Amino acid sequence: MYKRYPSIQSMHAFLQAARTGSFTKAAQQLDLTHSAISQQIRSLEEFIGQPLFVREAGGIVLTDAGQLFASMLTDGFGQVDRALSSVRNRHVPQTLIVDVDSELAQGWLNARLPQLLAALPGYQVMFLSTTRGERPSFERVDVSLRYGYGEWDDCEMALVCGDHVTAVAAPALLTRHGVQAPLAPSAAMTLPLLGYTRRSWIPWLDAAALEPLEPAVVAAFDNAANMVAAAEAGVGVALVRGLLAADALQHGRLVRLTDVAIPAHYNLYAVWQRGQGERAQAVVNAVQQLARDTLGA
Repeated sequence: MYKRYPSIQSMHAFLQAARTGSFTKAAQQLDLTHSAISQQIRSLEEFIGQPLFVREAGGIVLTDAGQLFASMLTDGFGQVDRALSSVRNRHVPQTLIVDVDSELAQGWLNARLPQLLAALPGYQVMFLSTTRGERPSFERVDVSLRYGYGEWDDCEMALVCGDHVTAVAAPALLTRHGVQAPLAPSAAMTLPLLGYTRRSWIPWLDAAALEPLEPAVVAAFDNAANMVAAAEAGVGVALVRGLLAADALQHGRLVRLTDVAIPAHYNLYAVWQRGQGERAQAVVNAVQQLARDTLGA
């Protein structure tokens, strides 16, 4: 509910009169007439409902209510001054709220935050990581970086990058089993395998001309970044997107086992509310460039 307050001028007049003990001196310091100061104080007293000064022959004296009000009002104006000083003549950056898929953050984007922020000068970026099924999150952010099939019909979107899925493993796993990359696809399937709840092995097996039968796995994951970490630890062979495995491959923590690669249909998109493309575009451009740099596209 809107609250009515006394005028700033009347409160300044009151504080000046309280400090000087004189309406006349207060009027001189504020470049007002004596009658103007008197009227300001009178209107303030009417608003409060009790006198703030006792008029005496030698000047004015604060009542108990006046002393309390003067003390608290001084603190209040001090807070106002600090609030104004905090923003006056100061550049306040625009805020961008970016929702990032947790797999993408863990497996790729976090390592590239310096480059991303450098590409967004003048912005203060807030990163969120909401659950996949939380559709209303699109309404609370400027842009979401999500994996999907491009199924957000009521939003605007841009494909960040196409990707491919390949079989990878840690060098230590290959050493334990006495083999070296590259391997024939059939040989790769004799090693311990990892599963991902959003990906079947069957399309890759089809591309490798092997029997399209879902294989047994030693462990399965609902988070691709965790699956990549397990592969790096030598737990088993994983089918991974190039973007999420790029750093591990570059630094030798993982190696590609075969030449078989299949297009990823579950790809990375930037998604934003209709009509909000101008705010989203800077993030979209920056992330697309980072993806191109990563994949060499």
